[in-house]
Amino acid sequence: MARSKKLSTRQQPEPPAPPPPPQTVAAVDMGASAIRAVIAEVAPGGAPRILEEVSRGVLLGKDTFTSGRIGAATVEAALRALEGFRQIMESYGVTRYRAVATSAVREAANRDGFLDRIRLRTGIEIEVIDGSEENRLTYQAVKEKLEGHEVLASEGALLVEVGGGGADISFLRNGEPIHSGNYALGSIRMRQSLASWRGGNDKRIQLLRRHIHNIVEDIQREMPVSEARDFIALGGDVRFAAAQIGGDARPEGSVPAISRDAFIEFVDRISMQEMDQLIERYRLPVADAETLVPALLAYQELLRLTTAGCILVPDVTLRAGLLLEFAPDREGHGIEDYGRQVLASAAALGEKYHYDAAHARIVAHLATRMFDDLRAEHGLDRRQRLLLEVAAILHDIGNFANVRAHHKHSQYLISVSNVFGLSAEDMAVVSNVARYHRRGTPQKSHLPYMALDRDTRVAVNKMAALLRIANALDVDHVQKIKDVKMVAEEDSWVIEVEAAGELTMERQAALARADLFTEVFGRKVSFREAGMRP
Repeated sequence: MARSKKLSTRQQPEPPAPPPPPQTVAAVDMGASAIRAVIAEVAPGGAPRILEEVSRGVLLGKDTFTSGRIGAATVEAALRALEGFRQIMESYGVTRYRAVATSAVREAANRDGFLDRIRLRTGIEIEVIDGSEENRLTYQAVKEKLEGHEVLASEGALLVEVGGGGADISFLRNGEPIHSGNYALGSIRMRQSLASWRGGNDKRIQLLRRHIHNIVEDIQREMPVSEARDFIALGGDVRFAAAQIGGDARPEGSVPAISRDAFIEFVDRISMQEMDQLIERYRLPVADAETLVPALLAYQELLRLTTAGCILVPDVTLRAGLLLEFAPDREGHGIEDYGRQVLASAAALGEKYHYDAAHARIVAHLATRMFDDLRAEHGLDRRQRLLLEVAAILHDIGNFANVRAHHKHSQYLISVSNVFGLSAEDMAVVSNVARYHRRGTPQKSHLPYMALDRDTRVAVNKMAALLRIANALDVDHVQKIKDVKMVAEEDSWVIEVEAAGELTMERQAALARADLFTEVFGRKVSFREAGMRP
C-alpha cells in the first residue's frame, strides 16, 4: 500500500512556476512644452497599471524654435523638473525606465551639453529619438488602445498628433502604417513663427491657415490623405476640443468620437477669440492657450481633406507606447509586428515610384535566404536583416528618375524618404546598400558611404555583397530562380539555385556581381542548379 502511494506521488505533475512579480517602470517624455513622466507596474499578460503621472511645464520648444538653443533659465527649469521625477521614481522603487526627448531637444544646437548636465545632475540618461521612433511608439499605443475597433479594419485611416514641435502623421491601411512622417506643423513652432506679428487676430489666423495649407500640400504629395475614410487624432489640444464638443457623458472606457461638422465649427469659432478670452473662458494656462488654436487649425485642415465623418480621440500618449515596450510577454510579438509594418511601408514607397513589385519581392527573398545561410560568416543581427530586406525592396526605385545610373538615384530617393519605424540612420544604411546593388562597389570617394561610421560601413559592405548577387539572380526580371542556398565547399561558396528554365544569363550575372562578396567574405563563388552536384 505504501509503495503504491509513493508511486502515485511521483507521478504527480510538477506545480506550475509562479508568475514573475510585476516590475515597476517609468517612462519620461521631454516634449516641446512640458516634461512628463508616468510610473507603472507591468506584468505578463496584462496592461501596464498606472501608479502615478506627473507633468512640469518647461518651454523647451519656445527656446529652440526661436533661437536654435535651449536657454540657461530653461535648462535650469528642466533640471529641477527631472530631479523631482528622479525622487518620485526612487520612491516607487523603479527598476527600469526609458526617458526620451523629441524635436525641441533634437534640434537644439546645445543639446549635447544639455543632456550631459541632466546626466550629471540627475543621473537620468535621456535618449533623443527621431520622428520615425515617435511614430512607431505612438502607433503601438494606438493599436493597443483601439484593439478590436472597426477603425483598424479601415481601408484608409489618418492618424495625426500635432505636438509642440511637429505633427506625426501616419496613413493606415487595415490598421497597418503604410506611410508616415513628421512635419513642421508643431503648435509652438507655428506660434513662434508669428511671434513678431503685431496685427489683428483675424489676419494672424489667415497667416496661420496659409502656412498650414502650404505644409499640408507637401504632405499630400507623400501620402494619400484624401483616401482616408477615418480620422484618429491624438494630443492634448484635440482632447480639449473633444471635451468641449462632446461633454463628459460617455460610457466608461469608450473612445471619444466627435462629428466632423461639430469639430470644424468649433475650430472656426474658437479661432476668432483673442488669447485673453481663451484663458478667461476656458480657464486655460497661458502655455496651453498659446498653442491651442494653431494645433486645432492643423487638425481641421487635414480633416477637411479626408472623407471621415467623425474624429476618434483616444487618450493615447507617447508615454503609453514607451510603457508597452516594457511588457515581458510582448517582446517577440512586437518584433514580428514591427518587421511586418516596416516592410508594408517600404512596399508602399516602392509603389509610389512605380517599382517592379515581383522583382523586388524575389530579390528580397533571395537576399534574406543567403543572409540566413551565412549568419556565422557575417555576424549581422536581425535588425540588419530587416534593413537588407528593405534595401532589396527599394533598390530599383531610382528608375523613376532615370534608368541611367538608377542605382545612384535610388540612393538619393531612399535617403530623403520615410519608411515607418526606420530612423534617419537606418535609412542611410538602406540607401547605401541599395546604391551598390549594381555597378561600382563602395569607394572612399563616395561621400554618403564615408559619412557612415566604420562598423556601419562594414555592415553595408556585407549586405550589399548579398544584394548584388540576389539582384543578379533575377537579371531579366522574370523570376526563373525560386530559391537559393549558399553551400560551403572547401575554399569556395556555391550559389545553389532552384529554378525553371535556361539560366545562362543568371549564372553569368551572379558570378560577375560576386566581386564584392569575394572581397568581403574572402572566398570565391561558383554557381549550380540544385540536384546537379558533382
